[in-house]
Amino acid sequence: TRSILVLRMNVYERKDKLSPALEEEYKFLIRQVDFWMEARHKVDASPSAKSRYEYAKNDLTIFVSNRRKEGYRI
Repeated sequence: TRSILVLRMNVYERKDKLSPALEEEYKFLIRQVDFWMEARHKVDASPSAKSRYEYAKNDLTIFVSNRRKEGYRI
């Protein structure tokens, strides 16, 4: 029953909108993923492009996961 109570509390604590600072960070992380995704496929791609893409993707995943834990719908 305790887990049900916690789950119900989390539903009521949902936040629909990110703060302006979090929104900008989210957009930045998405741009980084997009940039490195394209960069790694270029003929003259930097040797580090693949790893930078993986880092960017991981950063975005962690950001989204943390915001969801905080109750944001993202």
